[in-house]
Amino acid sequence: MICKTPSWFKTVGIVMAKEFKDCLRSRWIVFGSGLFALLSVAVFFGTAAIGGTLDYQPLSSVMNSILSLTVFLLPLLALLLSYDAFVGESESGTLLLMLTYPLSRVQWLVGKLIGQGGALLIVLLVGYSVLPLLHIALPVPYTLTDLLRALAVLSFTGWMLGLIFILAAYWVSLLVRHKAQALAFLLLLWLAVVLLYDLGLLVVAVAGADVLGRDVLTVLMMANPSSVFRLLNQSVIGVLSTEVPSIAVMVGLLSAWLVLLFSGCWLVFERRKL
Repeated sequence: MICKTPSWFKTVGIVMAKEFKDCLRSRWIVFGSGLFALLSVAVFFGTAAIGGTLDYQPLSSVMNSILSLTVFLLPLLALLLSYDAFVGESESGTLLLMLTYPLSRVQWLVGKLIGQGGALLIVLLVGYSVLPLLHIALPVPYTLTDLLRALAVLSFTGWMLGLIFILAAYWVSLLVRHKAQALAFLLLLWLAVVLLYDLGLLVVAVAGADVLGRDVLTVLMMANPSSVFRLLNQSVIGVLSTEVPSIAVMVGLLSAWLVLLFSGCWLVFERRKL
């Protein structure tokens, strides 16, 4: 049972600060921010130069290109950040030492998630902030308000997707005994969820669309958080040609994944023998 007293939150804050400082010391925040900033600049000028001249594209084209790359890179970065969150601490003996202090396992879990989740949010905000700067300096065919709105949705939903993969990494990290095992399994998970799932769904849609029907295909798409993230943002920027559930429903699905994975991590951690 969680007792939400001021001392409970203070303890969580100590763990959160430790995890955030670890991200700073490892230069993960600097690397991640630079990667997303470079991605934003490359997509911005790359889409403008597609026709052979520097002709700035509409917002929907720019954001859809950034979205297509983000959906591959963001989960991978989240997994690389958190794959050794517990198995690494266990191998070094830090986890056993920390739990000898007046610190519950759920406090350790919540503190880690907030600390690493906060680092991920900073990476997204700093990385994407280059686009408003380019908007101010260059004659682009869309307003700053529209750009900020699309970036706000992309950053928030990207943060949710990143948290989902962080929690998935925690779950695996709690089940295995070695860091190499965690990394190998999570890379396979990334490959299956981010790359192979959509390819498999495309094959199913082409081969069995008449048998399964649109409703079944929609359910299959909504079962994958990466697909939900992509469709949600494509709905906001207006590039979808098919009907999908509302934005509120898709945000609810991402939230449900967060609750489900956090609960799973909590249960596994409470039953784990150190």
